[in-house]
Amino acid sequence: MKVKNHKLTGHWYRVSGDVGGELEPPRFIVVHYTAGGSGAASRDYMLKSPTQKQRLLGSASKVYASAHVVIDRDGSIWQIVPFNRKARHAGRSTWKGLQSLNRYSVGIEIANYGWLDRQGDGSYKRSDTPRFNAEGVTVAPMPSETRIMGWENYPSAQLEAAEQVCRALLAAYPSITEIVGHQEISPGRKFDPGPAFPMQCFRNLLDDRGIGALEDEPDDKERTPQRYEAVTRLNIRGGPGIEYEKLDESPLAPGTVLEHLEDEGAWTKVSLDKADAVIGWVHGSYLRII
Repeated sequence: MKVKNHKLTGHWYRVSGDVGGELEPPRFIVVHYTAGGSGAASRDYMLKSPTQKQRLLGSASKVYASAHVVIDRDGSIWQIVPFNRKARHAGRSTWKGLQSLNRYSVGIEIANYGWLDRQGDGSYKRSDTPRFNAEGVTVAPMPSETRIMGWENYPSAQLEAAEQVCRALLAAYPSITEIVGHQEISPGRKFDPGPAFPMQCFRNLLDDRGIGALEDEPDDKERTPQRYEAVTRLNIRGGPGIEYEKLDESPLAPGTVLEHLEDEGAWTKVSLDKADAVIGWVHGSYLRII
């Protein structure tokens, strides 16, 4: 895959009705998720003009929303804004002293529902999403928060397509020096692409250019196990369910510190933070990340 005349070669291309002015040589790639189902539906929505989106949504003012590229779960790639024009993807944003990142970046939208609530049966969903089993999500906190959510996993075909797009952009635009997430440039307002997206792997693509990847965490911190605390009196059991016997340490007092080991449905295997390293299972609904 290559970029020629500010377009991806060999891929679907149509110009959105929601395009800004000239984009100077881009400095960043900003990765987003669509927070929806069909990538094609997100593409078609972003192809509309601000006035068309306003009428569709019944908004009091024009609605601006577009990106340079949309990638579906099966790896389909659609370009809707040329790379030398601004797309309306970043909104209110700040990064390293720069404001309004639309002026400096290429935006990639990836079809993904994003954060999901854990259900009583151990599955994950929101009111407007399908139900995902535990194997289909990454369990992690909301960015900049302690709430633990499920996050729809990104299929390998989709990630491979995103990597191809990023490699093509890095080859075409030596001005690009960083790959960032929307959650980083709009903290507290946006949560995409979320913890299920392997951001560090994409940042490592910059190594091929001799720039060096932006590290998410120091290596020693990455190896630090996740820790939780009990938010209420909590039974710890011998297995992942109420049918398993309570351990002698039950009930755990509120504030008890626990080290995460693994998840199975709505249950979390933990190690009790004490000298004899008691290991058991607790219901994840009563844990808070620390």
